[in-house]
Amino acid sequence: MAARPSLIQAERVDWGSLRCGCGETGAHIPDTFTRLLEAGTSSEIAGSTLEGHINVQSLLFEVAIPVTSLIVAALQEDLSEAVRLELLDHLLTCVAGESHWTEIEAGAPEIEIDCKIAAREGNWTLYQEYATGHAMLARYILEGVDNDRERYAYFDGKLIGRIQKQAKRH
Repeated sequence: MAARPSLIQAERVDWGSLRCGCGETGAHIPDTFTRLLEAGTSSEIAGSTLEGHINVQSLLFEVAIPVTSLIVAALQEDLSEAVRLELLDHLLTCVAGESHWTEIEAGAPEIEIDCKIAAREGNWTLYQEYATGHAMLARYILEGVDNDRERYAYFDGKLIGRIQKQAKRH
């Protein structure tokens, strides 16, 4: 298997120093993320979900910030359709959630802001996702992260119209 930039990025993070939604440190996140990328079945995806780690009921934990960067990197890699959708769903959670109360008490009241900053590294990848089949998830993510509102409005106008036309044909 070729080297995955997302997993190389994971090596750069001190996961053991980060708080995780499961109550442990984030030390297990790289292994969980690797299993998710390599999942071939829906049960394998469910068994390696990031839910309960990056978030609990849309409330974010510290590990969500570097996981956002891993997801953005992974979206540029060769992934199964099911894994790609799972990653986009997790990315939406990271940018649309808010800090868990324990994170607020620990001094991290705006984890979602840092997740949005990390997600912006992948704006063009997200526009590609929007244009090629994962429109609504990518659209919701871009709506929250792309600071260039004129660009977002222009692309949204072009892409949403195309998607609506395709939907009418089917």
